[in-house]
Formats: sequence, structure tokens, C-alpha cells
Amino acid sequence: MANKRFSDFVVGTSHTDVDYVVGYKGADNIQIQPSELDSTYGLSFVNTSSTLFDIVLDGISGPDAGNVYSGTIQAGENITFTADPSPGIDLKISTQVQNKITVTGIWKNLFGGSPGIFGDTLEFAASASPVAANSSVFVIPFDCVLENVTTKWIHNTAVNIVGSDTWTVFLYTLNSPNISTTVQANYSLQAQIGVQLTAADTGSFPLKSWDGSIAFSKGDILNVSGVENGAIATDDAEMEAYLTFRETY
Repeated sequence: MANKRFSDFVVGTSHTDVDYVVGYKGADNIQIQPSELDSTYGLSFVNTSSTLFDIVLDGISGPDAGNVYSGTIQAGENITFTADPSPGIDLKISTQVQNKITVTGIWKNLFGGSPGIFGDTLEFAASASPVAANSSVFVIPFDCVLENVTTKWIHNTAVNIVGSDTWTVFLYTLNSPNISTTVQANYSLQAQIGVQLTAADTGSFPLKSWDGSIAFSKGDILNVSGVENGAIATDDAEMEAYLTFRETY
């Protein structure tokens, strides 16, 4: 037992420096080995998905034996988690910046003023002529998704559509890279997107926008057409379109 005041005790730096720690509980005097006051833990990692990773702390001995604690790390945008088999490495964190591009095109002489193969063809080149002998397309530069299409009426007179007539934007892809872009049968329909002009737009200079996710592969050849349903009066109006693509891996 101690034979001096606590203030005279030699300072230790480890639990191995003492045989027992003493105290009391109620009226009982207690001695306990220092090792019984320490808890040891096992640490493990669980890769639950490419965006979720669990850290698990498992009490092995001591007062916390049998207790399990865990937390989850969630990956942010463009970050993925993978289990790494390399010795001493449990988690590999990867990040890739997904490029975005916005492509601008223009519809000239809307509602059949100059014929396109499906209707009004979106012209991607500044000097392109919207006539039957030519049909503008856009070659997809990398694997991607189309995630937004926004259109803006830019003519100095407002839209004039009556009755149930509509004008709707469709996306088509060319079936093969080395065939004519001016033959309707050479295309496959990819999607009808939510950009449409109706009688509700009459008298306005509309801004329209669509958000979604349509996948394309590098080298796909895209035709964007405004297709008329009804008999909208031919106009020399123009409307721009802005297509935003996000690269995928």
C-alpha cells in the first residue's frame, strides 16, 4: 500500500508503471489492474458502394468489449470509393472531373420556310444554309449525356400559332457515319424532348428549357429538328438552341 502522500508519488508514463489502481465504491475499497481500464478495438472498413464507405470500430477487450461503433463516409460529386487489394491499403478514393460543353445552333426561316428532312433543322454552323440540299448535324465529341436544351425566340416579331397547331423538338441520330445526312430514312429517332411551341406562346418571345439525361456515344451524329403538327404559317423568324452535354466515363 502507499506509504506517502499522493503529491509525493513518482510520476509514471504508462499503465505498466503501476501494479494496481485503487479507489472505492461506496464503503468498499477497490484495487484494479491498469490494463482493465483500457479498451482495445479492431478497425475495419466496408466498401458498401462506389459512393458509400463504412468505418467500423469493434470493442475487443476492456470496458468497451463487445460494443461496435460505425460511421459512413459518403462521396461527393465526381468521387468514387473502391476497395483496394494492395497491402496496407483499405480504401482508394478516385476523382474525375466531368467536362461539360454547350453547343449553340439556330433555326432559320421557321415553320417550313426552308425545308429540312424532318421539319426545321437546327443549324450548327454559322454559315449553314437551311435548304433541302444540306442538313446540318452535330458530331458528338465524347461519351456523354445531353442534360439540358434551352431555346430562345430571337425574331423581332412574336410567335403566332393558332388553334391546336404545335411545333416540337425531336432528336435523331444518323444510323452510320458515312451515309447522307439529307435522307430521312438514314436516321433513328432518339427522343422527343419537352421543348414545344403552341398557341399559348402566341404574342410572346418564348424562352423554353428542358432538363433530362439522354446518353450518346463518341462519334454519334445528331440531328435536332423542330417538327410541325398542323399548318403554322411560314415565318422568316429565327430561334436559337443551346445544348449542354456532360461527359461520362
